[in-house]
Amino acid sequence: MGAVLGGCDEAGEAPGDASAQGDAGAMHDAGPRPPYVGEHTFPAIELEAYGEVLSLCQSWTLNNPTELWVHAVEMSAGPGWHHSNWMYVPEPAYDGGDGTWRCSERSFNEVAASARGGGVFFAQSTQSTAETQQFPAGAAYRIPPWSRIVGSVHVINPTPDALSSALTFRITTIEPGEVTTRLRPLAIDNRGIELAPRSETSVRTECNLRQAHRRELDFSVHYVLPHYHGYADGMRIEIFGGPRDGEVVFETMGGIGNALGALLDPPVDLAGAEGLRTICGYRNEGTETITWGPLASDEMCTMLAYTDADRQFGALADDIVTRTPIEGGELQESRCAVIAIDDR
Repeated sequence: MGAVLGGCDEAGEAPGDASAQGDAGAMHDAGPRPPYVGEHTFPAIELEAYGEVLSLCQSWTLNNPTELWVHAVEMSAGPGWHHSNWMYVPEPAYDGGDGTWRCSERSFNEVAASARGGGVFFAQSTQSTAETQQFPAGAAYRIPPWSRIVGSVHVINPTPDALSSALTFRITTIEPGEVTTRLRPLAIDNRGIELAPRSETSVRTECNLRQAHRRELDFSVHYVLPHYHGYADGMRIEIFGGPRDGEVVFETMGGIGNALGALLDPPVDLAGAEGLRTICGYRNEGTETITWGPLASDEMCTMLAYTDADRQFGALADDIVTRTPIEGGELQESRCAVIAIDDR
């Protein structure tokens, strides 16, 4: 295993010369490598009593003249960190100083970051304060030379006192010669959520990855992270279509505050399938209808996976197209749209 934040290339094939990849990035003299610090603490977020912040971004410029093959990311956070999503992007993207800034000031969002050559660095389980995203031996994802880490953060202070809370990352890389499996992200976000008062609801979507892949599925799922809020009682991910339709890829009933990411050992091969199906279950014992949204009082049904596909996938389900009565409530199904993003 390489050192924390060691240097490293293209996967699928054996890693090679980073300069041949044509990565977008700032122009630098790639002379002697600077001393890398694989652990970074972002400036603390300051909240007033009972405050909630979800419009802020934080960034960390890596100053890496060579690509990095990330094998593990350890996150530790103080109280109040409800959720955060982190991307790696080319260094010139979202130009400005590092630290804390308003996402809207630099037009940052995850979809735009992917389109600008970025990828998923890390996603935090809801209200988890300690979490490790670690892959099997030889598996890693690639951060191109001259990149920076940018995250959108959601922090809540449920107390009557002011709160100051910070998040820290520790990155572990492996050397180019150790890379046997290049990983890329796959995300499914189902926003078709309408939880009636005093009832149970399941929301489901079926995402056809094969159409976006433009050929039969020829990859496996290695790691999964679900994301939902306090009304949820779990998520199940199944194979969709083909002879193994309905086979469970991943299932959890873990509550918020727990680290819910899971390494799939062995990885789940999707050969012969059409794609993936996600199902989230909820119990709304209140008197108000709950819908999708970013606030802690809203709900979500989102999953991030890492696969050994040769492209990234993003999928969004929104409008509810069918409603079926079930015991105690309703099953809601939304249509899923999938895009594939080719990268280097």
